[in-house]
Amino acid sequence: MKIQRNVAGMATAFEAGLGVLGILLCWWFEIPLRERLAVSWNAAGRSVVAVIPMAVLLVVAMRSSWRPLAELRRQVAAMVGVCFSGAAVWELALLSLAAGLGEELLFRGALQPLAARWWGPAIGLVVASLLFGAVHAASVTYFVLATGVGAYLGWLAQASEELVTPIVVHAVYDFAALVWLLRVVRDDAGRDEAVD
Repeated sequence: MKIQRNVAGMATAFEAGLGVLGILLCWWFEIPLRERLAVSWNAAGRSVVAVIPMAVLLVVAMRSSWRPLAELRRQVAAMVGVCFSGAAVWELALLSLAAGLGEELLFRGALQPLAARWWGPAIGLVVASLLFGAVHAASVTYFVLATGVGAYLGWLAQASEELVTPIVVHAVYDFAALVWLLRVVRDDAGRDEAVD
């Protein structure tokens, strides 16, 4: 349990570190950041609506019998179970918030605008999405899904001209996915014990 708590803590620190890297890149390349982090009622409303497609994606991914998704689900559930099965709900929430903040500050806050500056907004979106997918590429299926999620989050950042919405959507999705995957792991463990 202590090792798993250390993993949750290290993962949270790593995700927060990505945010620091994003902030440093914004500073270094003079990419405006502060105004894109302004919390508003509009951003809150957009976040509520924007989380719906991600929730649908999560339900489809968790319930699909399509072989690539089923295999991905097994792989990710096993990894999440090993790393976070002893984590408290508040630790999962903190990790999800760190991932939402950290990854969005880096990918949509710094890398996407930087690539857009060099090659235009459409290429900036594609480059940031591919990089996001590559960082999550535990398998080909995961790469494709993460790239698609990255494109969605990047589009949200681009369309709204703010980062609050993609941060909130990312954090909420990660939290829901972690909780659901851990429930699957616990249910599977309970079934295994019942069979023994």
